[in-house]
Formats: sequence, C-alpha cells, structure tokens
Amino acid sequence: MNLQKRDCNVKIKLTPTGTQYLVIDLDFSGHKISFGASSAVGGQFGDFVSALYALYFEKDDCHNEWRPRESITAEDDRHIIGITTTVDWDNEGEVMTIEMTKYCEGDSTNQIVMRITTDYGDTYSQFKMNDKDLCYAVAKACTDVLKQYGIYGYKYTTELDTFDFHKLLFIKAQALDCLEARELLKVDEFSKKTDFNKEMELLLFDM
Repeated sequence: MNLQKRDCNVKIKLTPTGTQYLVIDLDFSGHKISFGASSAVGGQFGDFVSALYALYFEKDDCHNEWRPRESITAEDDRHIIGITTTVDWDNEGEVMTIEMTKYCEGDSTNQIVMRITTDYGDTYSQFKMNDKDLCYAVAKACTDVLKQYGIYGYKYTTELDTFDFHKLLFIKAQALDCLEARELLKVDEFSKKTDFNKEMELLLFDM
C-alpha cells in the first residue's frame, strides 16, 4: 500500500498518567487546549474515536455501536445535510463537551466544525477544520500511544480507555487516503473478509 506521512495543522497528544486520568492535548492551528479525562466518571479518548467514525457513512455499517448520532436535515426534511456527534469528558467535576458536525453537501463537504464547551468559566470555542486533518491527528495520537504502551498496557495505564480497532483503522485509512485495507472480499454467499496483512500494515504505520 502507498502510505505516506504528511504535515497537519491539527495535533493531538495522549498522555496516560498511570492513574484514572488521561491527559488529552489538542492543538488547532496553534490554539491549544489541554484536558484530563477521568475514567472514574466517564469515557476517554476511545469515545472520541467512535464519535469521529460515526460522522462517516461506511458501506454495510449502520453505526449501531455508537450514540448519540444526530442527522441535520434540510428545511423540507427530505434529505440529510449533515451529521453531529457529541463526546463528554469529565475531570471529576469539570466537564468538557465536544460536538462535531460534518456536512454532506455544499462547500463544507470536506470540513468538520467542532464546538467545545466547558462548565467552568463558560468557555466556548469553535473550530473549523479539514476532516482528513482531524482524522490524521486522531490516528497519529492513537498510533503513537499504542506503540509506546502497547494495547493492553495502554488500557491498564489509563485504567479503562480502549480503541475500537475497526473504527481506528477506518479513520487512519481516511487520513492517509488509502481505503485499500477496508476492501471487503467475498468468502462465500454469506461471508466477507478483509486483508489482515494490510490491516496490520495500516495499524503499524508511523505518522
């Protein structure tokens, strides 16, 4: 597969603390936000991965694994013009809510609008970014932390957080413009398979 690194103006870093907190550093073109999500009271970065994945329509996938996922419809209510997902990170009393919207038509087709609100200080931020840049930053953050800690080691060190790998691989394939590893190949009348070697190559690729 033709996998290539590239520069990206969205950056995310995950720092497990060895306790209940996962420190998540977000950088949107120089605007930096840091938050410690606690596994004691809610989800961590795995929820963000699932929420980002749910913004896309993947073949033969109804996204039943993730809620909430809301459709934005046109005024005549006949067709979907966008998808919105929401993630809450809780710092044992301080909550950050991230709402992501991806539009399906018009000039914003390749963009994600992210709204970040917190319940302390009434902070409000809104960012608009290329969807592949966000996918790249998410995939890089997950790849880096898994290579440092390992799959079980990462879960153990964060005391909870895990990534759904078929979602992570989809996001990484989107980021790298390489959906080859997602290709479904017919096994028989009822079964399909993917190429495990390509999936592992994608998972292990440094970004």
